[in-house]
Amino acid sequence: MVMATRWKKYSKRNTYYFRYRRRLILEMYRKYSQRYKDYLRYQLRKTLHLGTRNDFISFRIPSYGRFPNLKVLNLKLHLTLPNSVFLKRLFRSCPLLEDLYMDITCVDNFDQTFRFCIPTLILLQLKLNADEFDSCRHKEFIINTPNLESLSITDPSLSCFRIHDIVLPSLIQANLSIGKSSYVHDFQVSKDEASRVMEALKGVRNAIDLTLPFGTTSALSYCFDDGDDFPIFPCLLDLQLGIDYCFGWKLLPYFLENSPVLRCISLYRESETKYTTAIAEGKHKEADDTYGWKPPKQVPECLMDRLKNIEVRNLWRRKAECEVVKYLLENGKALEKMRISFEEDGISDEIDEDTIENFPRASEKNLRPLLLVDRFLH
Repeated sequence: MVMATRWKKYSKRNTYYFRYRRRLILEMYRKYSQRYKDYLRYQLRKTLHLGTRNDFISFRIPSYGRFPNLKVLNLKLHLTLPNSVFLKRLFRSCPLLEDLYMDITCVDNFDQTFRFCIPTLILLQLKLNADEFDSCRHKEFIINTPNLESLSITDPSLSCFRIHDIVLPSLIQANLSIGKSSYVHDFQVSKDEASRVMEALKGVRNAIDLTLPFGTTSALSYCFDDGDDFPIFPCLLDLQLGIDYCFGWKLLPYFLENSPVLRCISLYRESETKYTTAIAEGKHKEADDTYGWKPPKQVPECLMDRLKNIEVRNLWRRKAECEVVKYLLENGKALEKMRISFEEDGISDEIDEDTIENFPRASEKNLRPLLLVDRFLH
């Protein structure tokens, strides 16, 4: 009788224990299962898009988390210290990441160095947004991606970009849109700050296709003086160069001299309206006749043997432009096609289409039918 009573009490305790344990397991499963389901779902993805909520990323990565299949990552976030720590952890968990798109809004209190150390990365597109000029100018970004094929940086605030050497001939395309011409023209930046753009340019010197808009070239022209070391571009075939209204053609001779295999070049003038407005407001002095153009002492190698296509867009019809076009035609022995367009609302009338048509040409090819002079090229 005593044994039966003890067994009954023990059985009740045992049943209660197992019921409690089962209820606890169910509660834990309901609490954590969705997190692991989300993680497993993301783990199998090849493309991932992450945004921010209240300036902080809400997505959590378990300590053992990895994304073995992830190849494309699209991020839009505020650059804060918590997000910086998160991104470093995220990059480490993506062993096969190839394409990275980042749309970053700068925050004033973030002064850390941000690193991109992703050996598998093929494409990097980085866009920095800043409400004010000072928001990003003290930021530093280190890009160590030896196998990168395409690089695009958009940053109006002149952050510091240190680009480590990219293995030849990996870098196919580079687009550096760093700085803003109005910041340079209004003397809001120092030469030391503008020299950051030159450091970034040296980092992409092995590019095959290079694009440098107005803001970038204005900063480069501002910090570069005759006699300084200008990078050599041993693989550069295609160059798109913005000609800003402040420094004009200053950089063109150096690119011609230091790009021995250059095949195509596209030159795009900044609007003359901006130039005349700056003159009227007293922010810029009247340009001289040469407008920054100094012909190379010797004819560059690319003009002698390689350069086949030239495009000059948005000319102002000024004498300085006449000298540039004349030099290119007179020395471009391999030139096959040249296309020229004038600004639609241009003010000057110092040169016209007939003047250019009558320039002598060094090319042995029948270039005359291929010299296209348009009033405006869309």
